[in-house]
Amino acid sequence: MNKCSILDIPENILDDDQSNRQSRSKTAKSKYLTNQRNQLESDFTLNALVNETPNTLGIAMEELRHWIKEAIIPKDVLKSILTTAKHYQLNPLLGQIDWELNEENHWEIYIPIDGWISLIHQQPTFQGIAFDQSPETEDGIPIWMECTIYRSDLTHPITVREYYAELKTDHPVWQQMPRRMLRHKTLQQCARLAFGIAVPESKAPIPSKNITKSSFIKTSVSINHKALLKEKLNMNKFRA
Repeated sequence: MNKCSILDIPENILDDDQSNRQSRSKTAKSKYLTNQRNQLESDFTLNALVNETPNTLGIAMEELRHWIKEAIIPKDVLKSILTTAKHYQLNPLLGQIDWELNEENHWEIYIPIDGWISLIHQQPTFQGIAFDQSPETEDGIPIWMECTIYRSDLTHPITVREYYAELKTDHPVWQQMPRRMLRHKTLQQCARLAFGIAVPESKAPIPSKNITKSSFIKTSVSINHKALLKEKLNMNKFRA
């Protein structure tokens, strides 16, 4: 077998290899600097939101900072929560905004039933609400329910009909209070159409590989929803 010395390797090959290493180094450095810059911009935006939110919602800064400390959520999710809170005048400390990790491992920000009720009563054009339900039932539960919202600036009211078969899930609360759940779901969809309310999905990933989806949700929910809303209705998780 012939041995090959580095001296026998053509110079252009060595130059190409060195050039590739330098190129990879520059790319890595550029990516690192971009990530650092994005992180600084994100932190700046988050700090601004933390400073502005208390005035917008009429809460004490100390209360908000304590809530943030206890919530244990990624910065991107917190930013989405505070942005949504400011935009819709909802207080996350009272459970008017909530979040969870969905099946795609993305964090979703959503408005529980208390938040929707607050939103509806905030609207200056809101003039009333009415419900109707199907005379036909399934195991004693109406097969559909309608919600109608009246606005002073519209000639016709907004009416939405939702079907029990399409909404029901295996969650215990649907087994315990199916009619209430159907009513809440119908109310949420009607309010969404009547007032154009939309909540963004936060694409923040799970913060640590050592934290599983189930363990993080357990920690987050136990701290996030406090006994106050858990006792009140384990049903504050009424998603739109």
